Amino acid sequence: INDNKADIYQDWSDKMLERLFNSPTSILLNKSMDAATLKNTVIADNIANVDTPNFNRREVIFQEKLQNALHRGNANLDMRLTNKRHIFVKSNLNLEPEIREISKISYRNDGNNVDIDVESAKMAKNKLHYDALAQTMDKEIKLLRLAITGRG
Repeated sequence: INDNKADIYQDWSDKMLERLFNSPTSILLNKSMDAATLKNTVIADNIANVDTPNFNRREVIFQEKLQNALHRGNANLDMRLTNKRHIFVKSNLNLEPEIREISKISYRNDGNNVDIDVESAKMAKNKLHYDALAQTMDKEIKLLRLAITGRG
């Protein structure tokens, strides 16, 4: 009988931990941080190829996809706005970043369309975005710790 109680408790404990660490907020933050990391890599690649003839810059498309899904109420994402400042997510997100090559007309003679100043500004903006996501994730973890232990 004691083994049965231990098994039931372990199952319950595992389910609770999974729900805590795989909450919709955590999933969204993880996906956003992964997208920001990918964006940093793509921007660094653009900067590294600033002098490569006929190189077309690339961009990571994620934020736009997230915004579109929120405003359309996409059923696949099972997300909706409950308030203009709140996001409600019912289940796992099937939202992945996409890398697109930007082949707009280049104003340079060598066919390269990378502007080092624009890319540097994008990298700085992306770093700030990633730092904000990391701080938010840190606060989520602190809230979980507070809920579990009853102290901060």
